[in-house]
Amino acid sequence: MPYESVVLYRNMNLGQARSRSPGRAELEAALVSAGARSARSFQSNGTVLLDADDPGGVVEAAAPFLMAASGYDDAAFVRSLDELADAVQGDPFAPFPDDGSERVETVTVFDDGPLPVNLPWTNAATTVNLLAERHGIVVGLAQVTRAGTGSPTVEVERMTAGAATTRTMGTIRRLLAAAERE
Repeated sequence: MPYESVVLYRNMNLGQARSRSPGRAELEAALVSAGARSARSFQSNGTVLLDADDPGGVVEAAAPFLMAASGYDDAAFVRSLDELADAVQGDPFAPFPDDGSERVETVTVFDDGPLPVNLPWTNAATTVNLLAERHGIVVGLAQVTRAGTGSPTVEVERMTAGAATTRTMGTIRRLLAAAERE
């Protein structure tokens, strides 16, 4: 497998000028120009498979390229694919059976850990359940209500006073499968 790392950019929507996000080609080129052997953008949400000796250094070095290309200047989280796979292995939702409510299985990445609460944890509105954390990666459930969907990102950022970004478990599973096929 040529890819050993993943970069998860916060608030990136590829090609969306409103969110000051680069296009796919610009994002991949910025990472390669910064020293990655290869970079493969996965979906349009700022999730990138990365092959680099120093993935964190590459992401840091790519930041000025992204700023110049589109004005993008937000957080980026680097994790090894092994860490990501470890954090989501098995069925982390098994102890929390589907109760018939509409919910989204989530994976939130942050750098200011560990979380200052015991897990599992539920917010006061009961719209976010954080279930387990490893490697600065939190698996959770976001409830869908008439008012919207609970935000694990907001809850983790509140707890840590740092930045975070969330993907669905489906995205993470597809990402890991794609990396395995490469």
